[in-house]
Amino acid sequence: MPAIETFRRIVDPADCDMLGHMNISRYFACVSDAGLGLMTAFGLGQDQIIGGRRQAFAVVHFDTTFHKEVLPGDWIYIRSGVGEIGNRSCTIRHEMHRATDDALLFEATAKAVLMDLETRRATPIDEGLREQMERFMVTT
Repeated sequence: MPAIETFRRIVDPADCDMLGHMNISRYFACVSDAGLGLMTAFGLGQDQIIGGRRQAFAVVHFDTTFHKEVLPGDWIYIRSGVGEIGNRSCTIRHEMHRATDDALLFEATAKAVLMDLETRRATPIDEGLREQMERFMVTT
């Protein structure tokens, strides 16, 4: 399975800054929500984060590229997938597009570690989770 849609919405004027385009903080808010969508697809939804496994991926590094301005009223969506899976970490790729013409607006690549929410330390990715994640592998 390739990347999946993890986020979709209309850009509100309140998301924009004095330059008239979406503020950088809103890009990261969108990507954060998309990351939660991808974790849910892995089987790490709210039920597992709060109860269950008590594990979640935490971003430790971000690389971003802004391709086009995002304006009020733009209908945007994010597709997300996994680039690499390590012992305790993975690389997650997000692409933001404008829904009306599929133009690539923004890309983000995140390095994230699987965190044990009790110890607040990185923990190994077990085989079951790895298998779930592998379903969403993408290539660059």
